[in-house]
Amino acid sequence: MYRYRRLKRPVISRLTWAWLGAFCGLLVLSGVFFRAMNSGEGASRIAMPIDQMENFARAPAHSGGPALRDGGPSDEIAAKPFDKDDKDGLVLIYPDENEMFASNDDTDFLGDEDYLSDDYSDDEYSGDDIVITIPGQGNRAADARAASLTPAVRAIADPDPALLQTTALGKTPRVAPDGRKSVQVYARSFDGDRAKPRLAIIVGGLGLNTAITEQAIDNLPPEISLSFAPYAKNLEFWTRKARLAGHEVLIELPMEGYGGNNQALGAAALLSSRSPEENLQRMDWLMSRFGGYFAATNYMGAKFSADEASLAPVLQKLKDAGVGYIDDTGAAKRTGESLGVPMATISRMIPAAADENDRGMVQRELANLVQIAERDGVAIGKTYAYAATIDEIASWSRSLEGKGIVQAPASALLRTATATS
Repeated sequence: MYRYRRLKRPVISRLTWAWLGAFCGLLVLSGVFFRAMNSGEGASRIAMPIDQMENFARAPAHSGGPALRDGGPSDEIAAKPFDKDDKDGLVLIYPDENEMFASNDDTDFLGDEDYLSDDYSDDEYSGDDIVITIPGQGNRAADARAASLTPAVRAIADPDPALLQTTALGKTPRVAPDGRKSVQVYARSFDGDRAKPRLAIIVGGLGLNTAITEQAIDNLPPEISLSFAPYAKNLEFWTRKARLAGHEVLIELPMEGYGGNNQALGAAALLSSRSPEENLQRMDWLMSRFGGYFAATNYMGAKFSADEASLAPVLQKLKDAGVGYIDDTGAAKRTGESLGVPMATISRMIPAAADENDRGMVQRELANLVQIAERDGVAIGKTYAYAATIDEIASWSRSLEGKGIVQAPASALLRTATATS
């Protein structure tokens, strides 16, 4: 007879138990993950253009970039003898004429992509490449403004096609068919107390150095007006970034000075030795470099500004285009007033502090500006972009309210009825 034996339970090894435990753990983690995704407690991703992203925390101020070229700055820029190994300052050196003209004929312009050495060109990137992750939004698009830790800033308007006309060298400003002018549309609004002394600051030479340009846009209060060099690259990007930060912007016009170094002003320089027609052609190119500026200002230009026959056609062109003008030579006032150009004259030039040792000069000139504003009711200062200068102006701006001074954009101090008509 057969005998039936009792069946024994199979023996499960420790390795098998380990695999079973890992599998169960994975199931639990997967359940937690899918629950978080569907409950809005997880993370989602939204894409934003880089030039619209808020600054949640400011990086330490840059110390500035290298000089753009080995050479000497103009007398009106340098606060001390030029040192090519100096890494803290920015020297405005414009290219040779051969870099902008195709031949010896002064009226042949080349494209505008090769003005500066590639060593100092801006990086190529797109806002579409930037993705930030915001927790707790599920699959729903998030409003980035809700996360901002800074007060809202009123951006300056983008260029309006109605305020542009097409020329052979690009689009330049014009008065819109409805009468609107750039000097009005692209000016920062001013709501300050006009009964108090008003003081404006212009920081120029921007666009040539990426780090310093970004420092000026991000660190200076929006009431400070920013002026951009015409030979810089990516001007549409930088000026739009400035306008989004609330800064009104100006275009710089390189003009003949008394130093005689016209080569340093570049091929688009306005010279008294050129005919009005030649200068106006260069004005077409200069005024087409970017849009959205409320006024122009001179770079150098003492000699050109004192020559009424040369200056008058330039100022008339600005007036006809609906653009203001701010002069730092003091020589353009009579011509501008006779033409009815909306303009202002700089009260003091602020030294460009190439390093920390020059801060004292900046502080003295800023103090002089306060005294002028208290005496005359208004004052305008102008400087060129150096890291130490920007830091000093940013710190000084915070002290003005306690002194009874109202900080105003430069557009608010333009004179003549044309500016507001």
